[in-house]
Amino acid sequence: MAWSRARGIVSAIATELTPAMIASALLAVVMVGLYVSLIDWIPPKDATLHAMGETFFRIGIYGRQRGALPPSLSVLPNRTGFANQTTDAWTRPLIYEVTPEGIIVLTSLGKDGKPGGRGDSADITRAYHAKRPDGSLWVTSENWSIEAEARHYSRQRVGTHQP
Repeated sequence: MAWSRARGIVSAIATELTPAMIASALLAVVMVGLYVSLIDWIPPKDATLHAMGETFFRIGIYGRQRGALPPSLSVLPNRTGFANQTTDAWTRPLIYEVTPEGIIVLTSLGKDGKPGGRGDSADITRAYHAKRPDGSLWVTSENWSIEAEARHYSRQRVGTHQP
């Protein structure tokens, strides 16, 4: 009994739908799907740069709390409401180094996980000065992640070591 009633309702609705209404509904579903897929996608390089920026911010928090650089990224404090990720867009850990000159370097080896490369496989590197020119620890400053970016840093130019 319930099946025949349901079939009757579906039949009544189907007879009132015009081909234009069906086409409009399908078009709306496709458009919503495209819109959602476009706004939810962040290019891998941008996602990695965001993770690096957040990691540098957390390095700054660690420096202000302890007056020193973190020995590794695993000891960074977590921020409520943030991803707190120390991985790149391909879920590989960011490489954390401090040069003898006191430059903190975060590197992703890109999609392929190998040094060098092009496109999504290219290395992504960001660097910040850990110390001011007078030798004081810059990382303890509230504005460190804004003021101390080493904009012209080249990873190949300077030897590196782990902190």
